[in-house]
This record gives sequence, C-alpha cells and structure tokens, in this order.
Amino acid sequence: MHSSENTTPNSSTEGPLFLKTHTNPTPPDISPNDVWYHGELNEHDANHLLQGTSPGAFLVRQTGQTRFYLSILDQDGYPKHLPIRQLTPPHYFFEGKRFETLRDIVDAYQLAVIPVRKGGIMPINGEIQETKYLCVRRFEQREIDEMNSEIGDILSVCETDETGWMLGRNETSGSVGIILRSHLEPLITEVADLSDLPYFYDTVSTDMVQYSPIGTFLLRRSSKGTDTYALLVKTQFDLVEKFLIVGCPSRGFSLAGRPFPTIGHVLTRYCDRAISGGVRLTHAVCVKHQRKSSSRRSTAEVRWPPFIGNETASMSSSQYDDGLREQKPRRMFRGTSIDTALASSSSFLTSSTAMPSPSTTVSTGIPEHLIDRFHDEDVNNHPETSSSTTTVAATVALRKSREEKQWKECWLTLSDIPGGSSQLSVFDSMGSKLRQQVDLSTCTLFWLDESVFCADGCLFLSPSFPQQQPPTLYLCFRPYTAFLKWIRILRSRTIYQDVPPPMLQGTISVGEPNSQVSILSIEIDKFRSELLKSDMFYSAQVSLNGVKIGVSNAFAPAGNKGPNEMPVVVIDSKFVIPCIPTCSTNIQLSMNSHSSIGKRGRPCGVTVTICLNENNESICQSQADSTGFVFRAQRNRCPVLPLDRYKPLLDMIRECPSSILSWPSQVLPSHLKQFMYTCISHLYALNPQFMSQVIRRIINDILVTSTAEDVFRKDSLATGIITQCLRHLFKTPFDEFLLENAQFSQSLKQQNLDSGGGAVELLVNFVDQRLLTIPLATRLLTIAAECAGCRFGDEQHEQHLIKRTLSALLILRVLNPIIFSTLNTGIGSQIAKLVQISANSAASQTPTDSLTPAASTIRRMFDRIIFLVNQQQPAESPEDSEIGEVHTEWISCLTYMIGHSLTIRSATSSEDVHLPLPVLELIRLHHL
Repeated sequence: MHSSENTTPNSSTEGPLFLKTHTNPTPPDISPNDVWYHGELNEHDANHLLQGTSPGAFLVRQTGQTRFYLSILDQDGYPKHLPIRQLTPPHYFFEGKRFETLRDIVDAYQLAVIPVRKGGIMPINGEIQETKYLCVRRFEQREIDEMNSEIGDILSVCETDETGWMLGRNETSGSVGIILRSHLEPLITEVADLSDLPYFYDTVSTDMVQYSPIGTFLLRRSSKGTDTYALLVKTQFDLVEKFLIVGCPSRGFSLAGRPFPTIGHVLTRYCDRAISGGVRLTHAVCVKHQRKSSSRRSTAEVRWPPFIGNETASMSSSQYDDGLREQKPRRMFRGTSIDTALASSSSFLTSSTAMPSPSTTVSTGIPEHLIDRFHDEDVNNHPETSSSTTTVAATVALRKSREEKQWKECWLTLSDIPGGSSQLSVFDSMGSKLRQQVDLSTCTLFWLDESVFCADGCLFLSPSFPQQQPPTLYLCFRPYTAFLKWIRILRSRTIYQDVPPPMLQGTISVGEPNSQVSILSIEIDKFRSELLKSDMFYSAQVSLNGVKIGVSNAFAPAGNKGPNEMPVVVIDSKFVIPCIPTCSTNIQLSMNSHSSIGKRGRPCGVTVTICLNENNESICQSQADSTGFVFRAQRNRCPVLPLDRYKPLLDMIRECPSSILSWPSQVLPSHLKQFMYTCISHLYALNPQFMSQVIRRIINDILVTSTAEDVFRKDSLATGIITQCLRHLFKTPFDEFLLENAQFSQSLKQQNLDSGGGAVELLVNFVDQRLLTIPLATRLLTIAAECAGCRFGDEQHEQHLIKRTLSALLILRVLNPIIFSTLNTGIGSQIAKLVQISANSAASQTPTDSLTPAASTIRRMFDRIIFLVNQQQPAESPEDSEIGEVHTEWISCLTYMIGHSLTIRSATSSEDVHLPLPVLELIRLHHL
C-alpha cells in the first residue's frame, strides 16, 4: 500500500502541521542564549535527543499554547517528562510552585546541569558540534574505534583533533566510532541542479525503497507540476509514504508549509525528528554512487595531502586509506566526546526494528549487513564483555527461557575465550545491558523440529549443570540461512556434538574426520490404550533427554473396532532430527489429549522411554496387540570429513547429479527421501552459486521426458528438490500470514468462498510481494523457467507452457500443501482449490482482461520471473564453476543417505547403480 504525495510529515506537536493556522509563539522570556529551549517538540523526539547523554541532561519543550515539559535524563539513564503548566501569562506552575519564567524553573532545578543544545544530540562540552553527513564511499571497520558505513548511510559526526578523521554515529546501523572524512559529504549542501544530489532521480518506482530498511528515502521529480518533488520514505514494513516538496534551488523549498533553504535542510530536520509514525530518515538510496563504487576498493579521485610523498600518485583510494590508518594513533580519542558517542549506541534497536514472535510477520527494519555477522568484522564491545575475548559472530534473534513463554527480540554475541571455551551473550538490543551469558563449553545443543513452535530455525541450549548455569535458552533465527550458519558455529563449541566417532578415531588412513553429525529417525505408527476417548483428539510428542524436539498432528481414535480390540490412534508421523547429542540418549514418546484440533494438548500420563547408546542403534516395537506405541527409532552417526575428502562426490554431483541422486530418490523411505532433499536444500541456501548449476542439470534431465500436459505433475528428483528448497524459504512466512493476518482472517469469515474474491486475492498478493524479498526463491524459479523455455520454446505464444511449469512448482507443490496443513479444516481445502483455479487461469492463454484479480496477480508474478530469465547473466558451465564454501555437515548426511539407498533393492526396478571407486570408498567411510 502506498500513500499519496500529499502526505504530511509529523510536526513537533501532536497534530499535522498543515492543520494549524499558526505556530505557537516562543515565550517572551526566552532569549537566544537559552539553548535548552527547543520550542515545539513531541515526547518521541525528546527521547531521541536525550539518548546517549549523561544523567542530568535536560531540555525544555512546548506541546501546545500553554503546555510545556522539562525533559530530563534521570540517574538510571531513563528520560522523564515533567509537566509545566502556564497559568495567566507570564506565570508557570511546576511541581506545586509558581515561577515567573521558564529560566527560573531551570535555575531552581539543581539536578539539571547539562543542557541539550537545540539541533544536536550530544551534550555540549566546549566546541563539540554535530553535523549530518552522507556516506558516499563504503568504509570498512579495521580498528576497534572505527565504524562501518555503507553508501547512503546518514551519519551524525563532529570534528576531531585527528587530521582527516571524524567522530560520530551511523544513524542507519547505530554503530559508533570514527571514519575518514574523505568518505563523507555534508548533507546540507548547495547545488544549482538537484540532479547533482546522489539520492535524486528523474523517474523511479517505489520498489527502490519498498524492499529497503525502514527509514530509507530518495528524492524524485513529482507529477504534480513544475518545481515539485516527491520525497519517498519507507515508514513501515509494507508502506512507502510520499511527501510533496515545492520549490527550486534559487528560491528555496517548502514541505507542508514549512520553508527550507535547501533540500539538505529538509533531510537534516527529519533525520533528527520523526517524519511519520516515529520514523526518521536514516539511509539514502544512492544507486548512482553504488554503481560507480560497489566497494571501498574503488579508485575514486582523492585529494592527496601535501605531507605524503610522490608515490601516492599511483595509489588507489583504499591504499590511501590504509596509509592514513598507519599514521592514525592506535588509541581512543581523548575527552568525553567518544564516551558520550559510545553510550548513544544503545538506541540501535527501537520500536520500528522490533522482531515479533515466529508466528508474526517479521519486519526488522535492520540493514541486511547487520542481521548476521560472521568473522568478517568486529562487533562493538559491550561493557560486560572482557577485552580478552574474541567476538566470532553477532546477530538479531528471538529468545525465550521456557517453552510456554512468548518470543522476545534479542541481540546475540558469540565470543571465544582464551583457554578454549566460548560464551554466548544475550542482550535485549545491541548496546543494551547484558541479560544472560551462557558458557557453551558446558551446554548441550538440541535441534528442534518445526512442529514444536510452528516455525523452523529453532534450537535449544541446555546446561549440563543447571544448578550452576543461567536459565535454559530457546533461540529462533531469521532467515533460515542464518540458522544454518549459527548451528555450525554452535556445534563446534557445545559438548556432545563435534567429537569424531570412536569407530573412526585412529582407524582411517585416508583422512581424519573433522567431527561427526548424529541423526535421529523416529517413525510412530500408532498408539493403543484403553484410556483413549472417542470424542478427543490425540497427538504424539517426541522428547530427547527431557527436551521436546517434535510433535505430531492431532488425530481422533479410529472407529469400527472389534469387540475385543483396544482403542487405537493412527499417528503415522515420521521425524528426522539432525545434530542430536552424540552421547547416550534417552528418547521419550508421550501422548497429549486435545479437546479439539488446534487446542493446546494436555499430557495423558502415558510415556515410553527408549535408551539409545553411543553407537548406531535401532529399536523397534511392533506387537500387534500390545498396549502403547508402535514405533521404530534409529540413530546414525556420520563422520564429517575435511572438504577436500568430498571432492570426488562433489565433482560427480556437479557433472552428472541425476546419476548419483536418482536411485536414492526412488528407493529411500519417504521420510529419509525428504531428509535427503533437505540436505540438498541446505547446500543450496548456503552456496547457491554452486548448487544452481546442479539443480539446472537435474531439471533439464527431468524435462527431457516430460510433456506439456504433465510437466512437474509427477514426483521426481527435480520436483522433490525444488519443493523442499521453496518450502524452507516460504513455509514460515506463509504460515504466519495464514494464521496471523487479521485482514485475511476477516475475509475468510465474510466472503462467499464459492465466488472467490477477497481472501484468495489477499493471499496471492502476499505471495507476489513476499517473493520479491526472497532472492533464493526467485533464483530457483528463474532457473526452472529458463529450463522450461529451452524445452518447450520461449516464443510469446508458447510462454503459457513456462507459466504452467511455474504453477506446478510454486502453487501445486508448495503453497497449496501449506494451505492444507495450516488451515486444516474444510476452509483450507476450499482456499487451496480457488488458488489452484486462479493459477491454472494465469497459466492458460486466456486474455488478461478476462482474468480474476487473483489470476492477474499470479500471471504478473510469472511474467516477472520469465522476464528475469533474459536479464540474468549467462550461466557458468558446471565444469568451470568453483565449489566454494560448503558446510560439510550436510555433505556428510547426503553421503550417508546415498550409501543407505545402495543397501535397498527395489522390487519394481532391476537397475544397477555404478559409482566410481573413490565415491564408493567415501560412502563406505560413512557406514562403518
């Protein structure tokens, strides 16, 4: 949804500026020397001005003709707003006393000793003056006192006593430090032509801002007339607001009736004050500068200082920066300015960047490069973190200490401590007070199935000595790729995860294993008991050493039982859980009763405990007439070898993937087959460059035998891999929409489903918009469209066959099954049917004018993917592509699945599998 260009920004008071007939006059007792008086200012902006200041900092503000406030930072660092009431002018009433002037109130309030100067957010200590700058060249942090900055970031900086360096805060990321002056340009600058501004565009769509963090903006020409411009600002997850600016450089500009000398003055005001809904301008879209200098390694012209020798003539800008760094003293800047600036970093995560629970649409508003940081940059040190520790990674995540609690946003920092241990520090936000610290060297990690919290990307850290440890910790990561990265680095630092299997220690001459991965497979068939009631529903729960790791759907007891038969619930649920602890493990199976589907279950008091030792072991209970569970549990441990040991397998997957993966896709049981596809999906998410070529070959191999009528309608290796990849990328946000979107839920109640309409249209629009924000999904569908075009032709009259391919993959195999499972009532099947009808119409040759709104949206989505096929760079041949970084845990699991399939003989196929000797030797190592 987009608003019109007549949107008016928030004023400093509680109402829009354009509704006022006049502004409140300044009290006559206020002089220009009273720097603590800020005029009209709301509470939100006052809090922003006080952030990062010392206790006792204050300001006086006005919110109406007779309403004033003394805003002060108390001793605990929290802002307080004390009301001042103006009686008969010029008398004021404050804390039960009468004062003649506002200055008398300030003089009487002895605790307030640091006035906050209007126009600045740092306390004034002598000559420190803050100015807004725009970053025009990317700057990478290399020293602890430096900050990172991307092109377009807004910075609040002040001059320092070091030549060429400035001190301040990055308003986009919240990081604080120093930065080279050569990377910045003042935000307030006079230009004869607005096209000289890096964030100005003649014509541009809102998409350039829509999929950027909240606070991103750009300026473009408006269609309202001559000398009119539109300031586009991302103010919410799905909202870009447009603010009309009138004027020209020669006579100045006007926004909502307020005059400004330059565009820079407009931006500076709304960098300090909210322009809409508490959102300030924090980042400019500077595509022109990004194209010229995609990184700090560009060779942009710089002005060499006179003290550097002639050798600088051949230096690049990055080499010049390195030279300046060598001359910069290795110390923090003197005085209180840097301390004050560091304190202000606590404002990093505000309400506009809050992360909700996994069952709510996630919109962080945080720059992508800050969501997940691994090794490539230092993370700001927290006061509670020892200077001797090494920060390994930091990210935004969700946490809770108990299963029944709600998810809360947090900032995680992983640090290695000299001596071999590691600690995970949990903060409410970046820069805030430490909330919890976990010693990973005494913790056990548990991977949680998506059924536990109806969300993927969740894990549990359990202390081995609860009496000596903080509370247990549940964590949830977004996006799923971040979860896979964090699983890897946490596995290597927790106990019972990363030790090579005993049967391989010292026995292998072909390469020592790096670690191991343990896989648990559980198949629950049914449950029998006299306690079952016909009017109740029952679900099975799987726990590992007391930690719930999986939950089945709820089912009613089966009817038509014989006179001597016990009641039975057919569960038919299968779980494959990777990365379980490698120690001796207790598995508990228990039953929960539900009064209706969707209600929270209650334990039935029926539990069976299975003990699996450290070796590969399988336990089965299948008595036909016994009470309890009918199940099978198996544990397998696989070695994780160095990456070069997997080269024969990776080469074969790259050159002829179907020859090695087609047999497992035919003979493996369904749950193990799904796990094999999951391993491939993880490899694609972590290394799309390498796996894209593999998937392209698999799709081409399948399409050779496909017709236009049955394309991707039959189960195959290609459909299994693509479905699992798209499902990992789409399921959680799609579930959140189906369950939590109020407008969609209301449409389900009101609309006549037989006629289609509202709910289906909302759902399809969500998928269309969401697909734009998931590049891995777009890339996968583009590959499928490209292969379909090569198979069926990509002429205009044949493009409906490509759309039919996309419909089968995205709608039939991914979205509709999610609708069935999430809306597991009659309404779910009706919605899925209507979505499929719309997709079929979109993939047909029906004119667009005759399509329903939902079908038109789907066709537009398919057309965009087909258009991207022609825009992508020529595909690199698989033989020439580099393997790159691969998480070997998933290669190890894939190798085990391939080896397991070789032990299965298919009753329907006499096909022999021929593999090269190095590959067979590698498979043998994973089955010792």
